Amino acid sequence: MIEGAEERRDPDRSLVRLLGQAQNFHDMVAQNTDMSLAELAEVAGITRSYFTRVFRLSFLAPLITTAILEGSQPPELTANKLKQMGTLNQLWSDQLSQLGFLEAPVSPAYGNK
Repeated sequence: MIEGAEERRDPDRSLVRLLGQAQNFHDMVAQNTDMSLAELAEVAGITRSYFTRVFRLSFLAPLITTAILEGSQPPELTANKLKQMGTLNQLWSDQLSQLGFLEAPVSPAYGNK
C-alpha cells in the first residue's frame, strides 16, 4: 500500500511529462556517446543543470515509474519535488523510502494485488 493512495487519482500530467522528458534525455545520451552532457543540454536548448536533474530521473525504480503513470504515487510527490531533489538514491528500495512510498506500490502491471 502506498501512503495516501487509498483512492485512485488520475495520473499527474506534470509528473508523466517529466518522466517522458527524462526518457528523451536518456535516449539522447545513449545515442550520442561522443557528446558531453553540457553539449546535449545545449542541443536541447536547456541548461546543463536542468538536463542532469531530469536525466537522472530515467533511473527511477520501475515501481515508482509505474505508480506515477497509474496515479498512485504519494500525493506529496510532485514534478517540482523530483526536479529539485538533490541526490537520488541508487538502490531502488532506497528510492521508494526517499520518495515517500511506505512499501512497494501495488500494481496490476506487476502482477501483485
